[in-house]
Amino acid sequence: MSHSQQTFTNLGFVKTFVLPALFIFVGPLVSLLFFLHAQHRYDSEIRAAILNQIDSEQNVAPDEKRAARQFFERVRVSQLLLTPEGDQLGLPDSTLRDYATFRWLIRLSIASLVGGVLVFAFAGICVLVSLRSQYAQYLSLLISWQVLRIYSALLTIAIGIMLVALSYWVTALWLNAFSVKLVVIAGILALCGVGAILAAIFKRPKHDIVVEGVVLPKDPSSSLWQALESICTKVGAQPPDQIVAGIDDNFFVTEQPLTADGKKLTGKTLFVSLALLKQLHAAEADAVLAHEMAHFSGRDTLFSKKIAPLLQRYEAYLDALYHGGYTRPIFYFMLCFRALFELSLGKHSREREFRADAIAAQVTSPHDFAGALLRIAAYSKFRTSVEQDLFSQEQALVTADVSQRIARGFPDYATAFSADPDVGLSETTHPFDSHPPMLQRFQAIGVQLNANDICSRLKVVGDGRWYYHIPHADELERAQWEEFEEQFRGFHESTLAYRLMPDNPAEQAIVERSFPALKIEGKQSAVEFDFSKCHHTPWPDPLPFNEISSSELNDSGVLSIHFTRAGKRTRTIDLNKFSQADQATILEEYQRYYGRYLSAVDYQQAKKLKFEALVPGMTASETKTDT
Repeated sequence: MSHSQQTFTNLGFVKTFVLPALFIFVGPLVSLLFFLHAQHRYDSEIRAAILNQIDSEQNVAPDEKRAARQFFERVRVSQLLLTPEGDQLGLPDSTLRDYATFRWLIRLSIASLVGGVLVFAFAGICVLVSLRSQYAQYLSLLISWQVLRIYSALLTIAIGIMLVALSYWVTALWLNAFSVKLVVIAGILALCGVGAILAAIFKRPKHDIVVEGVVLPKDPSSSLWQALESICTKVGAQPPDQIVAGIDDNFFVTEQPLTADGKKLTGKTLFVSLALLKQLHAAEADAVLAHEMAHFSGRDTLFSKKIAPLLQRYEAYLDALYHGGYTRPIFYFMLCFRALFELSLGKHSREREFRADAIAAQVTSPHDFAGALLRIAAYSKFRTSVEQDLFSQEQALVTADVSQRIARGFPDYATAFSADPDVGLSETTHPFDSHPPMLQRFQAIGVQLNANDICSRLKVVGDGRWYYHIPHADELERAQWEEFEEQFRGFHESTLAYRLMPDNPAEQAIVERSFPALKIEGKQSAVEFDFSKCHHTPWPDPLPFNEISSSELNDSGVLSIHFTRAGKRTRTIDLNKFSQADQATILEEYQRYYGRYLSAVDYQQAKKLKFEALVPGMTASETKTDT
């Protein structure tokens, strides 16, 4: 990366995270300046009254008057009130209470500002320390999270107090009046903000990890576990407690609790892709599994397990701050350090991957590991393209034959993939960590692959030896593909309803399965919806969605729908003539049915623009039958 690129990146980070974080100081600073001003104004008014009283005294010698004037001109009343001499001023109790209010709000504002600076510096140091090691990262995140959480909670309470105080004193001081309504609103905002933060502090967010696959229990006598034991011995790691075999296009290990195959799993888990194992050569699979076991030997999964709950609670806390109203500046303050820790997390994640790569290359060979990465990346990219191609079809899928299409087309695609000049920029997928681009990983293990090397490796179909280590692998894989493809087909059809503008019975049937004709009857009238229009009994005829320009609901419970037909016109639905439940249903279904129409319009318009850009002079409708 060039210096100019780095400078731009740093500048972008400052603009996106650091500058918004500084807004945390705005509230306390405004409060400090205002209450200093309020105190100074009281000092000036009371000093003027005292000086007038001194001048009016007839029985006091001129020297004594002069000395008294000099004293009160030199010493502020607010200072005197902090000494025993302040009692001699004889100020009313209400004035003393006002001074006490100003004094404590000034102290609260200063404490908030100083605390912000100290916490800012402390969290910054923690981020720097976290770069040293995974253990330092965990401790830094743990400690800084506690400090940031406590400080932000205290600051939320402090700003709430300042907000209520300002809502009263700004008008009272400058206008000699105050608004009860304004104070009540400020108080409600403060209570809501404090309540949201306190709830977030004690809330433990649920984070259930569900992995699709079949659990393969530990069986030391099976060839699968014996082969894996051999890999673990070479790597210096303990074998996993269980293996989950699925059809996702990745491999990973974790120590986080998860659910798979309806079972709650704890301990060390290895996920293997049946679909990928069938494509890999034995040595390539050895390299991949050695890489995964190296994460166990490096305690990577242990620290991921420790850090994950902290990050989950951090995210939940950020969400509470974001939606807490006046706590938004505190959100940006916390977000800044979450972003900084992301740099640390990314650094250690990359280091973990490079370490595991090096071990895998030593256990097998650098070229075997490089070949595995290439084959996995090619498979993942091809599978994505197959799914996207199927998903883009604007007709119901009789079958979503994803696995068959992959099996038929992958050999040819792998060869084409090897000729892609950007192959080195590809990354393999992972549910928990980010992976460096393959070119960097190849360079780290000393592999320089050219197009011919890549092509020769990918042209040879893998022997799938590890696949056949798994008992009944064919049956397990087929069952999972069938379930996946059925879900894919159902999801595809449900989204078709939001893409189609039906112009034939088949398309209309697809849309009507998700948006059937619906009638909501009240005591005096009814409202009807279908995929293309809505109707209310008092109306002379149905109103097509393509004529609607806007709609609005007023405070009286009347829904006004504006449309264009021989000029701008409006039709209304008086929701008061329906039950409370039906009112909610009418609004919900109106938004749903009309929203479906708008989504379809947007989709078809985007498709038309894309097609006309590819084939100038021809509209998409002219080739619809071919498509």
